[in-house]
Amino acid sequence: MWCNVGVAELITFNNIKIGDKISKHFNSQQISKYYIHDAEKTPKGERVYGKDLKYSLMAFLKEDGIFKENYEVFQIYYENDTGKIVSISGIDAMSSKDACLEKRKNNVSLYQRKNRITSLFNKKETTHTFPDGLIDHSIAFHGKGKLFQFNCYIYPDGIISGGITIYESNYNTYVYKKYNE
Repeated sequence: MWCNVGVAELITFNNIKIGDKISKHFNSQQISKYYIHDAEKTPKGERVYGKDLKYSLMAFLKEDGIFKENYEVFQIYYENDTGKIVSISGIDAMSSKDACLEKRKNNVSLYQRKNRITSLFNKKETTHTFPDGLIDHSIAFHGKGKLFQFNCYIYPDGIISGGITIYESNYNTYVYKKYNE
């Protein structure tokens, strides 16, 4: 008796690179399944993501079982015309501020060991409190054409989340303008 067992290989978040084609990591069925139709809008009510716009958004939840890492939410942004990935992010719920800061430190070290962040990047560490009370403890690395950002968010209601976001600079500028015009 022959038994043929197929196991889908999980995607490793830190192996997805800005500039990769979305089709390198996902087939057309996955792209359709995880495409976000109702992405948030700017304060003026303008859509930023959609197949008829410059960029699209895919989102994955931990229970989707697509990624190897244990993040609660993954987001991948890509350019519609080229299929090029322009931003990725992973967000996770954290038990405490200290646990979040430790995970942030470990993630920075991982990306430095993988030589994704080099001495050519400028490092900026900040803590910012937003008007709604959200506190963001951030370490950002700005390089030519790319930005790596590692965050710990402490919400006014006590919820803590940590995350990694990697942006192509042109995409980051585009989104910033959309939300701040």
